[in-house]
Amino acid sequence: MKMLLPVVLLTGCMAARAEEMAFGDTAVRSVSRAQFVEDVQHLRAVVAACNADAKACDAKQVGDDERVDAGQPDAFELHWGWLRSALHTSQTAKAEDRARYMCEAEAQLNAMSKEAGGTARDDGFAKARGAANDVLRAPEFDNAVGPTWWDRKLAQIQNLIYRLFNGVSDLGTMAPWIGTLLEWLLFVTAAVGLLIFVLRAVARQRMRLALGQSAPAATAWAREAADWAQQADAHAAAADWREAVHCLYWAAIVLLEDRRAWRHNPTRTPREYIRLLAPGSAQQKGLRGLTWLFERLWYGQRETTAEDYRLAQQCFRQLESGDADAAVGVRPAVGPTGATA
Repeated sequence: MKMLLPVVLLTGCMAARAEEMAFGDTAVRSVSRAQFVEDVQHLRAVVAACNADAKACDAKQVGDDERVDAGQPDAFELHWGWLRSALHTSQTAKAEDRARYMCEAEAQLNAMSKEAGGTARDDGFAKARGAANDVLRAPEFDNAVGPTWWDRKLAQIQNLIYRLFNGVSDLGTMAPWIGTLLEWLLFVTAAVGLLIFVLRAVARQRMRLALGQSAPAATAWAREAADWAQQADAHAAAADWREAVHCLYWAAIVLLEDRRAWRHNPTRTPREYIRLLAPGSAQQKGLRGLTWLFERLWYGQRETTAEDYRLAQQCFRQLESGDADAAVGVRPAVGPTGATA
């Protein structure tokens, strides 16, 4: 519905422009009622000639629009746009359609001629207007309120919508190629939408393939973590507890990289690795305990024992299993300077 309104506005404007190009700008001239009756008789002759021969259907014979009895109480304006459109359409219409259009136009002109009362001025409307004014002067109409500003604007909007839709219907006759153009626009829009859908589907498939190709890299990280853990066991068997804790720490770092806890960056400090993990998570608790042991024994040059290695293994198992309670007995992560990680 949101897309239909601009199309209607566009076609209505095109219809109005097409009518201006076909008939030209029309002025409004002031005439008397008698002259108006003569003009109606002339237009009846034009309609009859058009009904007999399509070549006589000339919209320019209609003339300008008219303002009848300007300055009088019962003055009115009459616009001949409907008759110009009927004559213009009848030029290319079939014989039976042209006859139908002209019969309708002749009936309308006959009704105008009858209402005008021939050549004599009809005072019936003036008398009716006077009687209505007498009624409206009654006391009960003193507080009557006329149409508000909003009522007038709403009426103008309704009139504009009517003219737009009326112009759309006339445009199909004056410019039959508009229908074909709209059809092609719809087809092209549907094709573009389908192409965008296919391209997005292909992009999603490529992303899935790229993620699938990252599996060998993840396996390489896992093998490297296992190698560090084996080196830790080898150093522990030789009672080199400090080097064993060092290897076990790097096995934990590589293990977390394999699990996409962070992106590989060898320039990070041990405390930065802890801050990259979710606060309070099992991974952060395990890595914090292992980091405390690693900094205390490796950087602090403290004496390392088999109990220290056992605690480091306990933290490493916590990281492998994700169990938040696996590191029971590990001290808080307080470094040599007393700062908490």
